[in-house]
Amino acid sequence: MWAFLVEQPNLPYTIAFACVLVLGVFEALALLIGLSMMSALDQWVPADVEYDADIGGSGLTGIAGWLCLNRLPLLIWFVLALTSFAIVGYLVNYISLMVSATLLPQLFTLPIAVVGSALSCRYLGRVLADLLPKNESTAISLDDLSGYVGTITLGCAIKGMPSEAVVRDKHQQKHYVLVEPETSGIEFASGTQVVLLKREGRVWSATRFDN
Repeated sequence: MWAFLVEQPNLPYTIAFACVLVLGVFEALALLIGLSMMSALDQWVPADVEYDADIGGSGLTGIAGWLCLNRLPLLIWFVLALTSFAIVGYLVNYISLMVSATLLPQLFTLPIAVVGSALSCRYLGRVLADLLPKNESTAISLDDLSGYVGTITLGCAIKGMPSEAVVRDKHQQKHYVLVEPETSGIEFASGTQVVLLKREGRVWSATRFDN
């Protein structure tokens, strides 16, 4: 068994599995001293935020949503992704070993493992997200974001061509929304603070925030 795990074609999957074990050990030790890697990562990395379900994100936002990064705590997502990557890689090589008595080169198994890990995050991640306890008291309706201040994160928003903005609600949870100026002839560059006014479909009309 050990020989199979440390074979050269299996090294990426053994390393991934070892990372999962290390994360588990660190989390256990951190909890003993009153800290938590899960909480620290969730606050430090903006990837674990509540993307609004009815926003068809594009680019990195769309990919993150498809992979359920928006629905799982970051540490749990990492464990799921790494574990799935390792299991798929091991499984492909085990089948190859049983059929042909040889292990496939990484050139063939790595793409399969990456795709398998992505599909696992997509579908198993959704199941895990439904099973995890949620704090309903912090839920906020999308329409309740009216009047909140957001910051343009990507591109330049003009009338008819909305851009992405991040808004922090009263519970300090982040929401990514599509924003465009209320009137023509105005541009919101990346980093501009805006006030959400009215939502039409998926897009919010906004005005520049004036301190």
